[in-house]
Amino acid sequence: TPEPLAKLAADCAGRGRDICAAAGLQFAAETWPDPLPEKMLPLCREDLLRAVENLFSNAARYSPAGGTVYFSARAEAGRLVLAVEDEGPGFSAEALAKAGRSFYTEDASRPQDGHMGLGLTTAAQTAKRHGGGLVLENTGRGARASVWLPLA
Repeated sequence: TPEPLAKLAADCAGRGRDICAAAGLQFAAETWPDPLPEKMLPLCREDLLRAVENLFSNAARYSPAGGTVYFSARAEAGRLVLAVEDEGPGFSAEALAKAGRSFYTEDASRPQDGHMGLGLTTAAQTAKRHGGGLVLENTGRGARASVWLPLA
């Protein structure tokens, strides 16, 4: 279904705000350009929102107590980029190489805590079904996971 970029970004931010509030974290959001272009993006809305929720859940899991999770929605170079960044330890080299594989989890204790290593896999598959992809990277303050979708 065609979805306006601004509404999609606002809905993603709302879900991130809720996840961060439940975890006792701060939340910051921005769009670029602001406002986003008045463009419609054909997508499966709930699948995409669920994928971005997975990114927020991971960011909340690895953020320090009282930390901030950052969300940005950018329209640039023919893409919509939905990025979630935390202030945690970042991705290890192994996680950057293997993340997105089904059931991969860097922390052996995570499966007992209900984490099965499917969140990034689901996000990557959802982005791919929409013609896009998932990018994982370390930043100067933590980790960033971005789902991108083509605008054309």
